[in-house]
Amino acid sequence: MSGPISQAERRGIRREARRVLAHVLDNGLLGSSGPPPIGTLRGIDVMGKDEIAQKLSRALIIARSGRGVTPDLLRPRTFFEKLVLAKLFAPVPMPSPADKLAVGAYIPCAWREQVTTIPVKWASRDPQLSDALNNAPIPSGRYWLKSNCGSGGNIPVELPADREKLEWLEMKAGKWLNFEHGVKSGEWWYSLIGKQVFLETDMTPTGGSALTDWKFFTGRGRVLAVQVDLDRSTQHRQLMFDRNFNFLPHEMFFPTGAPIDPPDMFETMRSVAEAIAQPFEFARVDLYETDNRLYLGEITLAPMGGVRLPRSAQLDEMMGAAWVSPFFEGLC
Repeated sequence: MSGPISQAERRGIRREARRVLAHVLDNGLLGSSGPPPIGTLRGIDVMGKDEIAQKLSRALIIARSGRGVTPDLLRPRTFFEKLVLAKLFAPVPMPSPADKLAVGAYIPCAWREQVTTIPVKWASRDPQLSDALNNAPIPSGRYWLKSNCGSGGNIPVELPADREKLEWLEMKAGKWLNFEHGVKSGEWWYSLIGKQVFLETDMTPTGGSALTDWKFFTGRGRVLAVQVDLDRSTQHRQLMFDRNFNFLPHEMFFPTGAPIDPPDMFETMRSVAEAIAQPFEFARVDLYETDNRLYLGEITLAPMGGVRLPRSAQLDEMMGAAWVSPFFEGLC
């Protein structure tokens, strides 16, 4: 049964989190007995033991409140359980793949004729967009103002814009630059990114609808599921499919809806996503497709911060079962 939990239960969950961490470290599990592989970092290399225990307990408390059951991190079976462990213990290639301005470096050379990143017209550590427009004119048209560090930082922009609009955009950009994303959730990789704001070209075809964002959840380099979000600004629907694009009538984080047909390039998109995901224990690879061209939007290492359960326990189990990896071996 979900709902608020008592202070006594919270204390018990915190003790459980400390027990899990001690068991992992005392037995050298999840690769904790040695240094990170060359060119990578892990949560345990960046955060202290007390902070790791706090992040584990927070995830467990949120899960217990949401579903009424405390996840078993020492016998991980579900997607959520495995994601919590991967977020804190799995090696992540550096520089941080969560940097939206640097994500193109993770496109394998063999795929760079088929996939690229969306063109960026301006990027800066200074939110003064009006100065940039005056000093280096940007062509009129539609863009997206985004933050390279974190989620939720994106606003459509029509240029030229009046002074009032530019001041509002600069205010929003300044807030993004001053916000420390991922601190509460334990998404430690954001602290390693030099924060910037940028203008990205709007790739929507003339007279067409908004680009569909195809999100490929991968575990150990293999697609576990595909997420498609539709009508975000009106009646948001979030559809889930398996790796072969068979519709899954289960809810991830938002209400589902009627299934749709796969894109013409689906098999190529899946191959690209798996190629990009090879260096990661977990990655959600976000791709766009337009005019028979693929664009890499971002690499997400912990959807919803890795602290939010899928609405569907069945989907959580299915994705967890599909995530087969030696990383979890040795856990009792």
